[in-house]
Amino acid sequence: MLEGVLGIGRALAAIMIASLLVACQPDRAGHGIGADDKTTTSRNIADALDRQTADSRKARISGVEYDLYVDVHSSTEKFSGEVTVRFELTDPSSDLNIDFGGGTVQGVLVNGNPIRVDYNGFFLTLPSGTLQSGANSVAVEFEHSYDEDGTGLHRFVDPEDGLIYLYTYLWPYYANRLFPAFDQPNLKAEISLTVRAPAEWTVVSTGTGTAEPYDDDSTLWRFSTTPKMSTYVFSLHAGPYMVWEDDADGVPIRLMARQSLAKFVAVDEWFDVTKRGLEYYGRYFDIPYPFGKYDQLIVPNFTIGAMENIAAVTFAERYVQRQVSDRTERESRASVILHEMAHMWFGNLVTHDWWNGLWLNESFATQTAAMALLETTEFTDAWHGFFTNAKRRAYERDSRVTTHPIELPVNSTADFFSVFDAITYQKGSSVLKQLAHYVGEENYRRGVSAYLKKHSYGSTELEDFIGHQEKSAAIDLDAWSDEWLYQPGFNTLSVSVDCGSDGLRSLTVLQTAPDEHPFLRHHQLDVALYSLDDTGKLLPGDVFSLEIEGAKTMVDPPSGRPCPALVNPNHKDWAYARIALDDRTVEVLREQLSDIPEPLTRSIFLTALFDRAMAGDMSLADYIGHAMRLAKNEQNVRIQQQISSSIVAAIDLMQRLRPETDDALASLLPELELQSFRYAADATTGDLKRIWFNTFIGVVSTETGVATVRALLNGTTEMPGLQISADIRWVLLIILSRNGVADIDALLAAESSSDISDFGAKSSLTANAAMPDEATKAKWLSELQNPENLTGLARQRAVMAGLFPSNQTALQLELLGQVLDALPELSKTADPYFMSSYASVLLTPMCLPESGALMQKALDEHADQLNSTALRFLREAHQADRECLALRSVLQ
Repeated sequence: MLEGVLGIGRALAAIMIASLLVACQPDRAGHGIGADDKTTTSRNIADALDRQTADSRKARISGVEYDLYVDVHSSTEKFSGEVTVRFELTDPSSDLNIDFGGGTVQGVLVNGNPIRVDYNGFFLTLPSGTLQSGANSVAVEFEHSYDEDGTGLHRFVDPEDGLIYLYTYLWPYYANRLFPAFDQPNLKAEISLTVRAPAEWTVVSTGTGTAEPYDDDSTLWRFSTTPKMSTYVFSLHAGPYMVWEDDADGVPIRLMARQSLAKFVAVDEWFDVTKRGLEYYGRYFDIPYPFGKYDQLIVPNFTIGAMENIAAVTFAERYVQRQVSDRTERESRASVILHEMAHMWFGNLVTHDWWNGLWLNESFATQTAAMALLETTEFTDAWHGFFTNAKRRAYERDSRVTTHPIELPVNSTADFFSVFDAITYQKGSSVLKQLAHYVGEENYRRGVSAYLKKHSYGSTELEDFIGHQEKSAAIDLDAWSDEWLYQPGFNTLSVSVDCGSDGLRSLTVLQTAPDEHPFLRHHQLDVALYSLDDTGKLLPGDVFSLEIEGAKTMVDPPSGRPCPALVNPNHKDWAYARIALDDRTVEVLREQLSDIPEPLTRSIFLTALFDRAMAGDMSLADYIGHAMRLAKNEQNVRIQQQISSSIVAAIDLMQRLRPETDDALASLLPELELQSFRYAADATTGDLKRIWFNTFIGVVSTETGVATVRALLNGTTEMPGLQISADIRWVLLIILSRNGVADIDALLAAESSSDISDFGAKSSLTANAAMPDEATKAKWLSELQNPENLTGLARQRAVMAGLFPSNQTALQLELLGQVLDALPELSKTADPYFMSSYASVLLTPMCLPESGALMQKALDEHADQLNSTALRFLREAHQADRECLALRSVLQ
């Protein structure tokens, strides 16, 4: 501990000498040694902040400032620090909490006076008698272990060179694992940070840092005071990162990564997207980038894809490939860079008041990233990608029994997985796209700009955003908000046509909703009519705009229009609504799908065919035939990617539906393996080669196919133009492992000795877990259920990823009872990120009466013992299993 940095170190030392200090270390139950067992507050003792407590605290506190010192030099097991919190208090008549999860408190001063530490492992309680109206100051000396699950202050040791890297992930309620704080988004504060770190390290935070020598082997970093900001977007990153520097029209920009990963980072591409994005957003929002400098760090074992820490954004290492990146990987990388950048304005400069507003931040960043991709990168068909990726995920999530409105109450930070999903991100962004189309793109932009300017450095409610849209467009959005933001589910559109000898007489757009959520909405959309010429060739669509509401919307077309062969009721995909196909349309698509001129429309109809197959209205084998016929002549790389991913998904489901699908798979798989391998070998571009190679490795399971995988691994077979990189070698090994090749142990040992990287270590775990052996599965499941044995969320997720592939549902069923029985205890002890992975990845569909019965039994007996995360994913798994069983019954 560096005494005196904040002026409280010596005072606290004196308190300790006088025996007035009680150190408080939380035990496993969350109680503090030396603290009274009886809490002095009515707040729940839990690793969470409830809305009522947050609102009550916000009503009493303002003008928050933090002076924070953190020492990451003195210990490899934990970090230590001192923080002084200054704030204005309106009502000192009741106790006040400061959040601090899982640490140790050495001492507390309130307004200069030492107090007995009242700390329960989750928050400190400041007695009312120590507080005063107006200005208050609280100083705390603390310690905390480094985290291994990607939250708080995470510590990583690179297995390749032994170097140590630290980074923070503080969303939604993990800032209090870094330092004692009022950890809620609407208590924005100015933060001054000082860090002691090893001399060879770079330290990064929100402010601009300067380093000065402290002693022979450490450096003191002092950072400029931040503007008013929420605690969850603060950051502290440190380590011997490789650093690249550039400038974006006067804004200093840096990119950082581990030294062992540095040679694989696409630095020029990363900086190019960054520069273009900063210029685009400054122009679109009519507000220059507000935070002085812009750092981006690629960090190991990251829990999510990326995090929008102000001026110090963190990205998962999955955005770096150890081979040449294909188009999908480049687009994903650019999209996430632009998504996090959008948050600098929308989310960081202006922040939601509480977590019910998370959707608006994330939806807006997702929508705006698509706009920025289109305007500033090679991906000028970004809205097409939005349909094939974002919309697909939104519809899937919205069809689950756990669906919810976009805007909904969030009772506690422990419930964040109730809003951290594809409704928050993808559905919300789809609805914002519809809103922009409804009010007009320029009106929408002006409303956003006005909203950001008025509420800069503050926090807002949904009504603030909607109010600016109403003012900009001069339109009342009350009804729109109610039906789109406060009602769950989605609509399905279909078309009825009345034709005669004189052509099209009338057209009706039909709107339906699921029985559980029977809400019909207003849609502003375009309709396209496609007719055939005299030779039977499909003509370009005749497009017109249409507003629909209710179950039926009648259209009287101008006279003389021919009877359409196809109708797309959601041309250009403005509406958040699926389309349903009748049998006649399916037959037309069988012959004419490839003739539709617009790539996005081909994608829309292909998706509708896939939806029919997944619902049992078309066989999965028939869908694969449709898709492969389209693939023969399809020129659009995005549709080729869609064909590939949908075929892999269909085969995965068919594997789960064995033995009913045995005959179909016996016919399909050899041809699919051969065709996809051939398409990859013959592809004229690297992007197409990777798409069809990924198709091959996604479906391969025959004896011949597995032999080809082995030949690729040992080099006796080559894929022309494709480097079999270390990453791809591990994919091939996982395939061999799950298919039970006899010498897999020797193959894995050899690969692990040649690839000692972190990626190699995690891939080895996946491959080992994938072995089709019940004893092996039981061993790994036991490790997962005792996380202290298998530490680190990244390693745990690697095991989960391999445990139950689609060709091993019999083994999965054998262990299903053990998976389910552990849920109540894990709900008490495991972090929500672990629980979300455990309950979703280990409960993939088995499509059997026995599996559904076991999940129903767990719901009946344990629902009240499960936390919100475990309960959500168990309910969804049960629904998916029942739906898959229904497909099995169709096949029987």
